[in-house]
Amino acid sequence: AVVTTQSTGAGSIQELVTLFISIIVHEVCLAFTLGLKLFAEGHTPKQFVLSLTCFVLSCPLGIVAGALVMRYLSASTLSNTVFVLKALATGTFVQVTFFEILGPEFATRYANQLHKMAAVILGFIIISFTMYLLHDIPTVDFCKL
Repeated sequence: AVVTTQSTGAGSIQELVTLFISIIVHEVCLAFTLGLKLFAEGHTPKQFVLSLTCFVLSCPLGIVAGALVMRYLSASTLSNTVFVLKALATGTFVQVTFFEILGPEFATRYANQLHKMAAVILGFIIISFTMYLLHDIPTVDFCKL
């Protein structure tokens, strides 16, 4: 995202700082969750540090990969590459959501199954409503710049 903002020329310092803070907050939440999960599963300190190191390095490596893609690919190749990367990101999101988060939550036989399903449906409704409200906000197709 940082690379996309810079490569389009639309990135003021304020926009970059805002984007940077957003990424940091997101990554801190994910790192905290990953740390709790690794701790709860009883990993050794070496496994704990190795896993978190790989996680911490993934974001900067992704930014560098994005910079290379944006800088060195032609317009037609860039469009296809962005399509493939978006497909991979979407697939990863769907896999994590349904198989790693919701699957184990609903696999247990606790009494709160109806509450969990209601929370999932409510979350879907809130996100759908938010997207409906924001559908007129102009977006930038970075592949066509």
